[in-house]
Amino acid sequence: MNRVKGIGPAAAISSTIRALRCFSMQQILRGATVTHMPQRKLFLGVGANLDDPAATLADAVGALARIPGWHVDQVSPLYRTTPVGLLDQPDFLNAALALTVELPDDPAAAALEVLVRCKALERHFGRVASVRNGPRRLDLDIIALDDLAVIQPRPRGVDLDESGDENAMVRPLVVPHPAAHERLFVLAPLADIAPGLHAPGWRGSAAQLRDARLAVEGEAAAIRIGEWDFAAARWV
Repeated sequence: MNRVKGIGPAAAISSTIRALRCFSMQQILRGATVTHMPQRKLFLGVGANLDDPAATLADAVGALARIPGWHVDQVSPLYRTTPVGLLDQPDFLNAALALTVELPDDPAAAALEVLVRCKALERHFGRVASVRNGPRRLDLDIIALDDLAVIQPRPRGVDLDESGDENAMVRPLVVPHPAAHERLFVLAPLADIAPGLHAPGWRGSAAQLRDARLAVEGEAAAIRIGEWDFAAARWV
């Protein structure tokens, strides 16, 4: 797979982001103007199990760091994890990222902008419609965003369903990710960079939830295979 040299979002994606960044409804009603956007703490899960997953994920980290206003603060160790749901597929490689990002003040607009950017990046790396929990070249999940709790309809055309229909009914965007607290492939790398993270709705910290899942699934379900080297921009 060719390494990414830059990001060129489609016009529709750019238009969606501009609309999300414009104003919240309350600001419009007040006639206020936005002079700056606040910085927020974002935790993302990244995963892949097709082609060269380690190279794909390293390139994805670089691509995220090149988004204007986004800074990658921490990159977790890389884990080899067993598939969930659909078992007849290659093992996944997974990691977690902590970023500082400039996003709209409105919580829903902030979460939707992250979603739109992540979905555009997935497609940029060649992700196509697939079965649920199936193999993929790149998967980007919003684990948590500040201490926000958001349930919001997704913009039309952002997701592909299993048949590839952009207009199909899709699940709402839910932040924090509704299943992150029970997925070892998320919690193992997340606990390495944010062990005390306690997202809204969680019944424990990332480290506590990881330990609980390890007790159920066993250490073989998530094996650390590499450490991030910022100078080399890859796991070694």
